[in-house]
Amino acid sequence: MTDQAATLRVIQGDSTRKSSGTVPRRAIAVSGGKGGVGKSTVALNLAIAYSQLGARTLMVDTDPGMADLNLLLGVAPDKSLLDALSGTPIDDVLITAHGIALLPALNGSYLLSTIGPSAQRRVIDLVGSLAERFDTLIVDVAAGIGQAQTTFAGATSDAIVVVNPEPLSMADAYACLKTLATQQDVRHAYVLPNRVTSRSQASELTARLAALVARFLELEITPLPPIPADPQVAEAAQYGVPLMIHAPDCPAARAIRQLPRVLSSLAPQTGASWWRAARAQGDSR
Repeated sequence: MTDQAATLRVIQGDSTRKSSGTVPRRAIAVSGGKGGVGKSTVALNLAIAYSQLGARTLMVDTDPGMADLNLLLGVAPDKSLLDALSGTPIDDVLITAHGIALLPALNGSYLLSTIGPSAQRRVIDLVGSLAERFDTLIVDVAAGIGQAQTTFAGATSDAIVVVNPEPLSMADAYACLKTLATQQDVRHAYVLPNRVTSRSQASELTARLAALVARFLELEITPLPPIPADPQVAEAAQYGVPLMIHAPDCPAARAIRQLPRVLSSLAPQTGASWWRAARAQGDSR
């Protein structure tokens, strides 16, 4: 069993310890409600942006059965989270590419796609065992609002919900925020407009979502600077090279690059920890 305090530090973040670069320790979950909103692309390139600032960055793929971070990174892991859960040493599972470490999932794994509370607690322990080796944790959360997704999305000190101008994206982003607020006791989340064609479109998007949240939920949301629609995103995915490496000066990459500094300038928020959520589930059974 890993040290509980270490697990709590990596999940909630430790504002008293500075990173090896210029940003404080941070634990961020990137979610989006529905698939196809660009969640994994944002999460991966945000991780690389933190790494480029000097932060030792760990990325965890919690889309266990439909993993695609390895494809976006252009790597083919020999082992996955399933091996780690089965007892393989964590250092034999982690892979490093483009300056970040990845705890990969496994595409097409039914076992991983249906992990329950017990396996989720094992994931907590695995990540907790790495707490002292990394400054920044980025968690890529699977699409949907199932128990596993909402547990992971509500786990970290910062939750980012990605939304784009499609009507279904708006509805599903609200559903994601509602579930975080009602099931995980999250009281603050960031909203990140993605693939927008103008700042006015982004402002309209976040304003509509904020109005819904203010009316129906006990939740505060903070809009983040938008990421513009950019053809380089699809091209980078096609080549299996992260956008921040493939086209570092394109508009979308520049927008993502500023996110760590924006987040650092905002007051840290405290959400439900993975440790508390997992323990509560275990106590209730």
